[in-house]
Amino acid sequence: MNEIDRYAHKVVAGKIPAGRYQRLACERHVRDRMREATRAFPYRFEVARAERFFRFAEQLRHYKGEWAGRRIALEAHQRFRLGSLFAWVHVETGLRRIRTAYFELPRKNGKSLEAAIVALYATFFDGEPGAEGYTVATKRAQAKLVFADCKRLVQSSGLRSRIAVLNSNLNYDRIASKLEPLGADSDSTDGLNPQIVVIDEAHAMKTRGMIDVMETATGARRQPIILWITTAGSDPVTPCGDEHHYACQILDRVLVDETTFAFITHADEDDDPYDERTWKKANPNYGVSVKADDMRALARKAEAMPLAAAAFKQKRLNLWVNAIAPWLSLDGWRRGQSQWSADEMRGEPCWIGIDLSSKIDLTALACVFPPLGDRRRWRVLAWCLTPDDTLDERAHRDRAPYRYWVERGWLSTNPGNRIDQDVIREMVRRAATLFEVQAIGIDPWNAGNLVKNLGEDGHRVVEIPQTLAHMSAPAKEFEADVLDALVDGGGNDLLTWAITNVRVQADNKDNIYPTKKRSRGRIDPVIAALMARKLAALDTAAPTADDPDLIVA
Repeated sequence: MNEIDRYAHKVVAGKIPAGRYQRLACERHVRDRMREATRAFPYRFEVARAERFFRFAEQLRHYKGEWAGRRIALEAHQRFRLGSLFAWVHVETGLRRIRTAYFELPRKNGKSLEAAIVALYATFFDGEPGAEGYTVATKRAQAKLVFADCKRLVQSSGLRSRIAVLNSNLNYDRIASKLEPLGADSDSTDGLNPQIVVIDEAHAMKTRGMIDVMETATGARRQPIILWITTAGSDPVTPCGDEHHYACQILDRVLVDETTFAFITHADEDDDPYDERTWKKANPNYGVSVKADDMRALARKAEAMPLAAAAFKQKRLNLWVNAIAPWLSLDGWRRGQSQWSADEMRGEPCWIGIDLSSKIDLTALACVFPPLGDRRRWRVLAWCLTPDDTLDERAHRDRAPYRYWVERGWLSTNPGNRIDQDVIREMVRRAATLFEVQAIGIDPWNAGNLVKNLGEDGHRVVEIPQTLAHMSAPAKEFEADVLDALVDGGGNDLLTWAITNVRVQADNKDNIYPTKKRSRGRIDPVIAALMARKLAALDTAAPTADDPDLIVA
């Protein structure tokens, strides 16, 4: 067994301490190695490519601190991470599988040095003539930090015979390749054609402008790499927060992106932040570049000072300290899922909730079926609608495979760039031909003529304003049922994606309201399901004094 596989198996077996997403990254590797034997999997693992990179890296020398002058020796976690980046290739083309790598680790775990090695290798030794490498950050001064590591590696390791070292440029004239720092504050980014882009301290970036420019500019390359390196941030509604959330959804198997590799080391929520076992779990370089005495001193300060505690958790345990945790249990949701179709529910009583988006986003209709007979679970049939003309633009913005979901039938489109409420009306008519529709819940905001039209079609339409008072009770019931695996969405990936996007806000009376305030993803089908659940509960049980009055349109 090669050392990359060996590391993954040790983490999965619990022999190496690891947080949830480090473990899931290793599980993904083990799973993919098994998938190699299937014809449907288009990638193969060529360990020789990883070993070539390792030989290059370990010819370089440290240039500062206690290891100055000594050859670099990659640790097992670094070999797994960097080896995975280079060893996976496409079966037919032989080109690299991984195009985006997201490395999120606490401070002092060697991220910058790793990134410098990757930048040098991909720019000058990857067999790509005319390669361009860039280190990118919010400010050019920050971008020059990784670039400075690149320069010093060249100067300390005998590469100057090939690579010319200038103040803000490394270049290898024979193959016309160059490596430069570039800040989001740079005057111009015209004409870029990057082979490798290193995004340093990504959590500090407030906008996607530079990132979008670089992603677009890689289009002319055969096998470019965009490498994010960062510690946890404090604001999840940032480009790095988006990338972190996207990486977690890939590792949680909510989304599929075969060309993105994610590796996140962190303490888990229930871990004691001041226990050395937690420090080892979050810091794979503990005992090497992460010193025990340093961690103890920081922990003592953190225990005494709240502000220091937040910094300790964020920078040393890699926790997003201001992030709101996901509301619903993904494990509980998954345990509740089974395969069933709309036809199987023919003739059953159902309640419908409709969450109307703005004119250009996602509108959701959820049919909710209570437990019946021997069936203990609530079933949720979610149909979503969005305009076709802006679908690809919003798929990029939301980091979601909308086209794939259209193909699977979980998402429908209407022509143009605005939601067509006549299509929603047709969706309700379709439901009415299949099921015994009891009532339809809808938020009157943004509804236009839809409430009136549905009433004319003979439906009982109930207005449900999306407020704490109206949404708290069904939200709490839904939360408990998901935790107990009592909600079944029929394997709808779009609905599962929405489940992972929901956060909640609460008032001082413990009322809760689902929101995406701290998440970029859509939650519309979940909101629609909650409205339908509310109607089902009111229709099948005596109303309580806590329920606000609803208006029957």
